Amino acid sequence: MMRTILTSIALLALCACDAAEKNVTEPREVAGNVTNYVAEVVALPERQRNAVFFRAIRDAGLPCQNVTGAEQIATGEKAPMWRAQCEDGVAHLIQVLPDGTANVVSRATP
Repeated sequence: MMRTILTSIALLALCACDAAEKNVTEPREVAGNVTNYVAEVVALPERQRNAVFFRAIRDAGLPCQNVTGAEQIATGEKAPMWRAQCEDGVAHLIQVLPDGTANVVSRATP
């Protein structure tokens, strides 16, 4: 009886070791899953893109109650730039990077 229990414990330990090895993620798989946020922002409908710009402006600590419009002023695969207009007439330049970072440049002070 004791021998059966010890054998069972040893088998369970071996099974657990195999499961861990199968869950190892290869680095090339992780690199292939990188999201290109520039392409996602460009593909958004206008209202959703304005919401993204609103969030970027507010996260930068700048005053804005609503983004009323935005136009792309510089194109490029790596970092296009938009001019976003807030409801108070203040314009902000927003550059979205492939990693999802949004750089906001404005004349307004926080």
